[in-house]
Amino acid sequence: MTPETTPENAASAAGTDLEPAEPAVGAPELTVFPLRFTADPRAMIAFLVELGMARRITAGDDGFGELRAGAGAVMVHAASTSATGARPGTTDLCMATPSADRAAEALEREGIEVTVWDESYGRQGMITGPGGEGVSLNEDQVDLYGYEGHDASPDPRLHVCAVLSSEDFGRDARWLGRLGFAPAAAGGADGADGSDGEIIASAERSGWLELHGPGSAGIIGLHAPMAGRERTRRASPEMPDLPPTLQARLGFETSEDLEALTARLRTAGHDARLVEGAVRAVHVPDPDGIEVEIHPLP
Repeated sequence: MTPETTPENAASAAGTDLEPAEPAVGAPELTVFPLRFTADPRAMIAFLVELGMARRITAGDDGFGELRAGAGAVMVHAASTSATGARPGTTDLCMATPSADRAAEALEREGIEVTVWDESYGRQGMITGPGGEGVSLNEDQVDLYGYEGHDASPDPRLHVCAVLSSEDFGRDARWLGRLGFAPAAAGGADGADGSDGEIIASAERSGWLELHGPGSAGIIGLHAPMAGRERTRRASPEMPDLPPTLQARLGFETSEDLEALTARLRTAGHDARLVEGAVRAVHVPDPDGIEVEIHPLP
């Protein structure tokens, strides 16, 4: 499988200025790298910068961008120029890596199917998800190939969290574990420490499980399907040689005070509100009208 070169798969994520912990020997070096399609890339990039992300690579006029957070990264692409026919507000789960070949070797040892091919900017890949979905593997871009590089530092308190709708926490958590993401030590509805199995069982009762990668890799959350709110988990691109893509919702976690974050976003002109209750989080619509949730880091 060799999809055509497009801006969506041309960019790649890099780490942050923080000193990340080294992944386990032989583990895939993967960073959460959601690909967000939008009707207004410039406004979306400005919104993410306001949250605390920093531009790493842009197309000069901010028509395309790769941004990094204290952990994790996000790629922004115009839906109108997507070769796959993506709609505004949709988000593909993607992963970034220093070496697509090394990551593929590590994943294949874990029994995960990966296809890797050459592009002019480096190596590119496709990971097969737990239900046959495709997850793009983007190798860190060394040559900018006409893009503009930036040296700004992100807010280290902000972590990217890609949220997957999941009807089977156990299956999805096992698959993500092979990618190097493990349940939070204090996860689960009861907030009690325990084995991964105990944490997953508790999380299934609460409808939420977050899995953290090593160092600055970011977070992947599993959320029980919510009627009337969740988009489909799979999206079929308008390219016959690509599998359905694994869809996610773009979210964040932060150690910034949530009241201060809400006030800061409102001052910047965003309709942010602090939701109190069993789950405390900042809710704010992004430029596409999709509600983004920023939760406290555990």
